[in-house]
Amino acid sequence: MALQTFSSLAGENVLFVLTTADKQELQNGKVRDTGFFLSEFYVPYKEIIDAGHKVVFATIEAKAAPIDPESLKDDYWNDKSLIEEALNFTKNNEAFNQPLSLKQVLENLNQYDAIVIPGGQGVMVDLIENKTISQILLQFALAKKPIGLICHAPALLINLAKFSNNPLEDFDVTSVSIFEELYIENFIMKGKAKHRLIRFQLNDSGYDAHSALPKMSHVEKDRFLVTNQNPFSSEEFSAVFLKTLLEYSKSK
Repeated sequence: MALQTFSSLAGENVLFVLTTADKQELQNGKVRDTGFFLSEFYVPYKEIIDAGHKVVFATIEAKAAPIDPESLKDDYWNDKSLIEEALNFTKNNEAFNQPLSLKQVLENLNQYDAIVIPGGQGVMVDLIENKTISQILLQFALAKKPIGLICHAPALLINLAKFSNNPLEDFDVTSVSIFEELYIENFIMKGKAKHRLIRFQLNDSGYDAHSALPKMSHVEKDRFLVTNQNPFSSEEFSAVFLKTLLEYSKSK
């Protein structure tokens, strides 16, 4: 029933920005495969499309986005039946495999009503050091258009604090928790990421960052900004982001 309500003012153009980093070098010199987290992308994408909205894909240089192999494990999916569907989508969807560049997006930013950036360690390799995505996020924030940042992607807010007047300062946010980061580093990655301790950095950058217990669904909504903590929050994030889109539609 909730999605039917969210669909009542459908038809917004939602920009999905994805990492194209497929390798991550750790502090110990180890290089591992990475990319975007499949469930963090596909669950919100599917809900947004099913609600009647339109999606445009973009990456830094208009290259197709790689999947983080870790995200294919059943443990990260509340609905495991979606794994094969999501994989088929990434293999066969023309728009997904021919994304725009961030430069193209920035040149036509008024075309987009909202932005979503899924997580994955790849975000901490390329997007975290990209100035164009910071400019794009700044313009969305100044226009008070819905912004959705998932798991590692809230780390991109740290760079907004470098602007003289950050419109998102003091906003409530969440991200992958410190405990979850340490667990991933010790038991999955077997090494420390170069960019890490995101929640601490968010607090130091002027945000009010919160976290829940590991593997718990946790979403923070502060006005037009929606952030979530982990892949276990994908369904809750989708519902809250659709609500935020509806609020934006009504305000136009």
